[in-house]
Amino acid sequence: MILAPAGVEPPVPRLLEALVSRGHRVVCDGGAAMREDDPAVVLCAGGTSPAALDAMLARARGMAQARVLVLSRLGAHPDARAAGLAALWALEERARARGLPALTLRLGPLVGPRSPLWLRLRARPKLPHAGRQLLNPVREADAVETLARALDGRAEWRGWYEVAGPDAWTLAELAALARESGPALPRGAGAWEPPLDEMTDHRLAEAGPWLAHFGLTAHPVAGLATEPAA
Repeated sequence: MILAPAGVEPPVPRLLEALVSRGHRVVCDGGAAMREDDPAVVLCAGGTSPAALDAMLARARGMAQARVLVLSRLGAHPDARAAGLAALWALEERARARGLPALTLRLGPLVGPRSPLWLRLRARPKLPHAGRQLLNPVREADAVETLARALDGRAEWRGWYEVAGPDAWTLAELAALARESGPALPRGAGAWEPPLDEMTDHRLAEAGPWLAHFGLTAHPVAGLATEPAA
């Protein structure tokens, strides 16, 4: 069972919906009653206040196999220029300091036929800095599979990992791939996820530790060009 706070930032609500479709139970903090024998996973992510995190940890303490899952974002760092990334770093540190087993996943830009970033790129937006920003996009399905393997006990619950694709793409290259995948969408479709100001804080990620720890092989982002468009 996943104990989640209200008001978490995208893409977390979407990822939780995918986990529910796989049979996992998600309870909003303050919602349905929990039993002491419930194997509780406390989830915190962008939008979780320190007070909300502390309250959830207090609620879960003493429950069977209580653990903490931090869904952070690539670029989280105490000196990040983007305020959201600096706040995520502080949240990571707070979660790790509470004494429960903690797993931190720093998500890269998620792409898939229905991912907001992919839909925004199909809308042919103007790209900042001529699209030169280097990114490590990751297939959204691989991020969901990572979460499922963690919750099912197929990966050890420790450490932090960059859930980011092994191949680097410029934003311009990613936009060109999106254009190949289907007809142009109306202006404003989708969303910049993560926000553009956070993308400028991205550095090249290391996919190897994530893939090895979870026993995964990343699906190539290039394959999106031939998948059915949303």
